Amino acid sequence: MKKSLQFFTLMSFLIALPQGLFAAAGNVLSAEEKARFSENMLLPNPSEIFVALNKIGKTDWTNAASYSKKYDYKGNYLRALNLGVRAADGFLAIQARDKSRLGEMIVVIITLAEELMVEKTILDKSKKFEELSKRDQWDALHKELDILREDVVREINRLGDQDVALMVCAGGWLEGLRAATKVLNGQYEPVASSVLYQPKLCDYFSDRLKAIGPEAQKTPAVQKLMARLPEIKALVDVGYQQPISKENIAKLYTISTELIQLIERG
Repeated sequence: MKKSLQFFTLMSFLIALPQGLFAAAGNVLSAEEKARFSENMLLPNPSEIFVALNKIGKTDWTNAASYSKKYDYKGNYLRALNLGVRAADGFLAIQARDKSRLGEMIVVIITLAEELMVEKTILDKSKKFEELSKRDQWDALHKELDILREDVVREINRLGDQDVALMVCAGGWLEGLRAATKVLNGQYEPVASSVLYQPKLCDYFSDRLKAIGPEAQKTPAVQKLMARLPEIKALVDVGYQQPISKENIAKLYTISTELIQLIERG
């Protein structure tokens, strides 16, 4: 197919399950790529997801992301959710080879990470992104954004707030879901839709969110996400290697869009 879909996730910071990926691309991945996914059962690197999905077919990434430039959020949980969303948008900008959008997203990512008290040694990378984009070194940009994602999450964990780190991952996953379903909504492809088969990832987030602290659970966006996860799981849990119906894709797009808008509004 000429246009596939992309999933963020995550980060993203985290965007999709290997199982879902194999459902659509199992016959086009190398043994090395499959091994990497197996090592990251829940949250593989976003760049690895892009590699696999690009082998299915080309996608028009230009309009797949929301690209909000807002960064002034109150509370670390909202900052972290939006950091995950914007990181996913950064990967989408790289896929679209959109230097302007990438630059905007890097500024927001760095600002939000700084608000979360991540060390300056991790944050002082914006110039490198700018240099690589000027030279059209897109593969290198994928790797650098992966490194930044890993460094930021590692640093947040070092600071002792796993709830905040979880929000980064959840935001990236959700933006990936929204972007993927937006693409499929515009051009439905049954085979590509199976990439969204990820009930285990829904269970993962549901279980982790139930265990977060009371302050995090009071965040309206977190409450809404927790409430909608069972519905998201029901819509994607259609069976391994089975296509997700166009009707379900439309519902997933509506749900994920509403959640992203709530997160972005703060």
